[in-house]
Amino acid sequence: MRNFLTFALFAVPAVAFAQAQGAPTVAIAEVTARGNADADMASEVNDALTDQLVSDGRFRVVERQQIAKVMKEQMLAQSGVMSDEVQIKVAQLVGARFIVLGSVGTKGRSYALSLRALDSTSAQVAFSETLKVGTEEQIEAGSKQLARKLADKLVGPSAGGSSQSAASADVLGDFDAAQVKDGAQAVARSLALRFPKLTGRIVNALPNGTASCSFESGEPFKGEFFEVSGRDDVTEQDSRKGYFLLGSWSRNGCSGRVKREPGGIIEDGDTLTSLPVKIGVEALQPGPGTPPELASLVATELRAALDSFPQFQIAPDPQLTATGRVSGPRGRRSIEVQVIDKSGTVIQKVNVPTSF
Repeated sequence: MRNFLTFALFAVPAVAFAQAQGAPTVAIAEVTARGNADADMASEVNDALTDQLVSDGRFRVVERQQIAKVMKEQMLAQSGVMSDEVQIKVAQLVGARFIVLGSVGTKGRSYALSLRALDSTSAQVAFSETLKVGTEEQIEAGSKQLARKLADKLVGPSAGGSSQSAASADVLGDFDAAQVKDGAQAVARSLALRFPKLTGRIVNALPNGTASCSFESGEPFKGEFFEVSGRDDVTEQDSRKGYFLLGSWSRNGCSGRVKREPGGIIEDGDTLTSLPVKIGVEALQPGPGTPPELASLVATELRAALDSFPQFQIAPDPQLTATGRVSGPRGRRSIEVQVIDKSGTVIQKVNVPTSF
């Protein structure tokens, strides 16, 4: 340790040299994994911090190899977790004004990203913050947001760069992934209630493959598919006779086209039973107060939620498409979804308040 401290004293002018060049120098010492987080996640955080600080343009970032070389020369690599005093000396040795320490850990079903920066000239903590992200996919984006906040704290908002300071104000990871899943389930339930299983009957089946129909309750949509079933004259049992595609509907009646099963005879009075609606989910738009990552996660969860209801079937060539947006501040966000058919006509709308 004596050799280390002696060498550190001669390294201090390197910091002054870096400061003289204008841009402060930053060294990212280490990112540790805690709880159920693994080394790959820690490496992802480290890479994201480095990329963001380099692209920021207001810092000189010490290469990781240079830090490793100094630690090896000073025989620090085998010493395990280092104290803040030693970290500050490492910063001085590599000519860095600030040295950054980070961690990634699990917090329930979310992840906690922590970042701390030490000032090698004053031995004071210059920055300390923790950010929670909802999913593993958000670790990179969350790390970059922490890096932006770090940059603004250490040198102030970039002059003439409103986009930089605006980015620092982005809300990311301020939600619980479980609550997002619950919100998507609530939207799916609301839509399921608007697409109940319908039954109707064939009023008049014509030889040209068309038929008129009627429904006692519910509102089917143009393009909806139904199974046609009825009593078979040969077996004297109810059986599937074919399918019916609704072409038009009003409260006064409806009509569409039929497709018979081989050997099936569709007759007046046969029963129509709605089939699962083939539906797709477009990317939901982020409204005010909602980061794009959250809107994307809601869309993913909504697809899974809809597919869990018997009324729906997620399909690449859907009959209907759900689209919309997620907006609002933390704890008071809402999910607005409208379901449209292939012609762009809005079939249903829902607006569900959430707790994430």
